[in-house]
Amino acid sequence: MSTIATTAPVTVERPTGKGLSFARLLQVELRKQVDTRGGRGLLIAIAMITALVLAVMMYVNRDGGVGFGSLVMATSTPQGMLIPVLGIIAACNEWSQRTALITFTQEPRRWRVVAAKTLAAIIWATAFLLLAWGLAALTHVVLAQINNTPVDFDMTGKQYLAGWVDQMVGVVMGLGFGFLLLITPLAIAAYYVAPSLVSGLTMAIPALRGHGGWVNTLSAPIAQQPLMEGMPVQDNVWAKFATSMLLWVVIPFAVGTMRVLRREVK
Repeated sequence: MSTIATTAPVTVERPTGKGLSFARLLQVELRKQVDTRGGRGLLIAIAMITALVLAVMMYVNRDGGVGFGSLVMATSTPQGMLIPVLGIIAACNEWSQRTALITFTQEPRRWRVVAAKTLAAIIWATAFLLLAWGLAALTHVVLAQINNTPVDFDMTGKQYLAGWVDQMVGVVMGLGFGFLLLITPLAIAAYYVAPSLVSGLTMAIPALRGHGGWVNTLSAPIAQQPLMEGMPVQDNVWAKFATSMLLWVVIPFAVGTMRVLRREVK
């Protein structure tokens, strides 16, 4: 007499948790900037160079004082060159550190990771911009006390906004190049070299002369300079700004985001 063995079907229950919240993702991305050697070194370099620039300004103007707006403008140049690298490092972290598999396993919805990286880079950039403004204000007050001159924070709300937008454009552009290339050294090189190369070509090729403003990354600060100086914007400056931002910010960011969403993680 034989018996037939029967096996009950096995069901596997999948976890039904809510997953990582966006606030948690944002917190992780903010910490990554200080947890990695490159990110931490960059943050320290930005702070030190900003302080050094203001120290030089204080020494040069020790006998006559200097306006608050001039101090803010002095800090914008080094920050404008270094802060975009924050975006590049944030975009390339997973791929350069080979942690993409861990990150996208914990959060399979990659668009949320991209959004968290973008917001984290903007928050860090804003924090260092506020630090620069605070140090500039302190420098202005100290010089005013030394030279017995009035304290005058001679900047309007529009000027603050223009300065912030100028820095954020650079950060988002850095993010776009980072998402597009996913290799930190290559993205940094492309960020600095490609705009200069295009600008040089528009000056060297006769047919392109006079049209550089439409593709030049300098269109951003040029468009905002009148706002920084309290002057009206004239001609087609904003149209050039929009075209330039489409070429250097929107397209790289959009294409780079699509690459991150679709790239195979190994």
